[in-house]
Amino acid sequence: MEHLLTVTIFLPLLTAGVVALLRNESFAKIASVSVSALVFLFSLVLFLKFDFNREGFQFVTKIDWIPPLGISYHLGLDGMAVSLILMTALLFFGVFVWSWRVEDRTVLYISLFLMLETACLGVFSALDFFLFYIFWEGMLIPMYFIIGLWGHERKVYAANKFFIYTFFGSLFLLLGFASVIIYGYFQNGFITFDYFEHLKMEYPLWLQSIAFLLFAIGFAVKIPMFPVHTWLPDAHVEAPTAGSVILAGVLLKMGTFGFVRYSLPLFPEASERYVPLIFILSVIAVIYAAMMAIAQTHIKRLIAYSSISHMGIVTLGTFALDGDALNGAVYMMIAHGLSSAALFFAAGFIYDRIHSYNMDDLGGLARYLPNFATVFMIAGLTSIGLPGLAGFIAEFLVLLGTFKKYPIWAIAAGSGMILGAAYFLYMYKRVMFEEETLPKSRIEKWKSLRDLEIHHIIPFVLILFAAFLLGLYPAPFVEIMNHTARFVLGG
Repeated sequence: MEHLLTVTIFLPLLTAGVVALLRNESFAKIASVSVSALVFLFSLVLFLKFDFNREGFQFVTKIDWIPPLGISYHLGLDGMAVSLILMTALLFFGVFVWSWRVEDRTVLYISLFLMLETACLGVFSALDFFLFYIFWEGMLIPMYFIIGLWGHERKVYAANKFFIYTFFGSLFLLLGFASVIIYGYFQNGFITFDYFEHLKMEYPLWLQSIAFLLFAIGFAVKIPMFPVHTWLPDAHVEAPTAGSVILAGVLLKMGTFGFVRYSLPLFPEASERYVPLIFILSVIAVIYAAMMAIAQTHIKRLIAYSSISHMGIVTLGTFALDGDALNGAVYMMIAHGLSSAALFFAAGFIYDRIHSYNMDDLGGLARYLPNFATVFMIAGLTSIGLPGLAGFIAEFLVLLGTFKKYPIWAIAAGSGMILGAAYFLYMYKRVMFEEETLPKSRIEKWKSLRDLEIHHIIPFVLILFAAFLLGLYPAPFVEIMNHTARFVLGG
């Protein structure tokens, strides 16, 4: 168990190297599915072995790496991190199964996704600023090429925009790390990148205010928060299905994870001072993005705007500075990861069958694709927070915790959830129903469509089973997430 976390993180990277060296497509597919299944199994063991009654981080590994600079290979998990690692492993396994029939530069495609998996797992595990930043930047290159090589018509534009926005935010994050490291050096006489060493330091308010803004810009771009959100719809529209799934399901969570892991515990006074600003931006994102989603006719662009709206709920819950709201924010990271992944898989399935994301080209599919219609509906209901599914528990906890101190903000955010139901039902009606408006030629074409196949069914079943489990039996998951709330907020 001592090195299980390290093995979980670096096994995909090692496999990527082997796949790239052998350059055999059949081996690459088998290896990716097998290794991602093993990583998921390891992450499940970490999750089940996690003791949420014990304070502090668990599965900790610390090895001196660059001692003169105080840099170490330092990993560890709390309740939020172990939950996000399990979700990440699940989604990557689903992606590799879904991609079983990819034929375009298969070896490179699989190698990039395996490298990306290591970077994502590393971000959620790192307890050293230097190590965290390497993993944080490490995900940028694989995703850039995934969008730029396997995307759609404007893929190069979307990949460049994704890279520029993300790299721009990362520079501010780097300045934020530098500011606290340099301050620590002048205060203590030694350089350290260790997360726990910096937790012991009491930064003055002026430094907290500056560093909070630097960190916030880096995290806000990745979430993305309003007004630095415009890269996301373009990236989703042009990205391949698997790229959209990981982008929405995992990469967006890195920004909100960063706020909880770094901004709140390191800069508590500044966090309180910036609550009004974060609330304003969050509620704007919730309502504005939901209204933009209603206006879309492109399925993936609609789902992208819905992601921006949901991440606004996460940032609202994070900065309500309440245990229930923070639990709900972390729960929403998981719930949105599952629902957005299922929705983007659904959009990808439609494109595979019909070669269009435009609702004007669709309609009446429920009669001819009944199995798909069912999983598409469940994914959407998870997204809009139907009771019995993961999204409801998340939204309920966020609104409950926020309402205690900020009832007006909670009510405003709640209105965005109503809009969420509107845009999903609008999309579902346009895509699945309205058969009477279809020309006969399209109906004849629909009759020959194949419903879900095994490489589609496995990801949908795993994701939707997890959504039901978190919705029907939330107690143990809330307890594990409360492990992080106690650490961040005290109590």
